Amino acid sequence: MAVKAAAANTEKGRAVADAVLASLQRYEIAPTPDNYALWYEYHAGQNPGLRRTIDILVFNNSSFDEKTLRDLKQTYLYAKEEESALRESALKLQNTLQQMVGSAARLAAPSDLRDEVERIRYLVEEVVRESRQLARSVRLLRYEPGESAATIEALENHLARALRDACLDGLTGLANRKAFDSAIHRLAGESMNSGQDLSLLLIDIDHFKQVNDGWGHCAGDAVLCHLAKVLQQSVRGGDHVARYGGEEFSVLLPRTDASSAFAVGENIREALAREPRPDFTPPMASLTVSIGVSCYEAGEPLSDWVRRTDTALYRAKREGRNRVQLA
Repeated sequence: MAVKAAAANTEKGRAVADAVLASLQRYEIAPTPDNYALWYEYHAGQNPGLRRTIDILVFNNSSFDEKTLRDLKQTYLYAKEEESALRESALKLQNTLQQMVGSAARLAAPSDLRDEVERIRYLVEEVVRESRQLARSVRLLRYEPGESAATIEALENHLARALRDACLDGLTGLANRKAFDSAIHRLAGESMNSGQDLSLLLIDIDHFKQVNDGWGHCAGDAVLCHLAKVLQQSVRGGDHVARYGGEEFSVLLPRTDASSAFAVGENIREALAREPRPDFTPPMASLTVSIGVSCYEAGEPLSDWVRRTDTALYRAKREGRNRVQLA
């Protein structure tokens, strides 16, 4: 058993070492002992903070320059060494003070005084040296990691912004298709667990190609943004509105059955008719949409659910557009 465990540990160590060398080569990092130790800590997986920070740097395509590596080592490697040094200094200081007390207690005769005073002077100097080392260690632990923490916090904020931007449609500001795919999986799971209804609307702008052909793509973009605003104003806070693709949009409605979802679709269609449209020259005809509606059936493959809704949408288009069609 012990032999097998030792062999497993050896194999794991080799795998980590190979990963370290690969990382140093990939990111063009000098293979110094400190850099090797830093990346060994990362690949060994025993330092969650270091792993999270390096993952953020990799996600942001940041370069591992000397300053970045120094901050990482100061925060995640040297801090451990300084903590150890701090404990050792404290123990030495304690032992030195105990020796001073013992020496004072042993002063029994004037003839001993000169030697003991000299010894105490030496011990006091030792206390001063240890105190200075202790102060340096405290300053290092108190300030330098704080500076690195600010750097790490900035990186984390950058990552949060990048992740948020990655889930937004750049034109309309709505959630994009990637965010829709994530939301539909999450909400369908919640619907199955709670037994509550979940409905989907797929919305397509009628004759959108004519807008682009007749007024240009800038006008088409303005129409897309206009519809996005109307959709956001027509739903509840917990509903999920996304640009599904091109001129097609989606709305996920938690805790909403098919008939209620149909009513939401009608509200959207009517709100679009009421809402002032962007002004174009020549004037543009009324903006209308076709909407397909369906309610999720527990256990149904999500692709089948979307397909049912899409079929209802195209039925609405075939039957004259500017209408809501229930699957």
